[in-house]
Amino acid sequence: MTPEILLVRQRDGYRVLHGHLHLASVMSENDEVIVDVSGEGKVKMFKTRDGILIGDKNRCLPLLMNA
Repeated sequence: MTPEILLVRQRDGYRVLHGHLHLASVMSENDEVIVDVSGEGKVKMFKTRDGILIGDKNRCLPLLMNA
């Protein structure tokens, strides 16, 4: 688990609230990581060919890019 990374859930996905650079570093070395989501607790984040998803195989939402 990486407590330096904090996500927040929006209706259509998740956004990084804190730890953008640390997340980029961790995801460059690993295919999955456990992170904290504000108000939800710990969730699994994993890389797929379609992008980064958060959740489990049955229900997952994408990591949204900050615009």
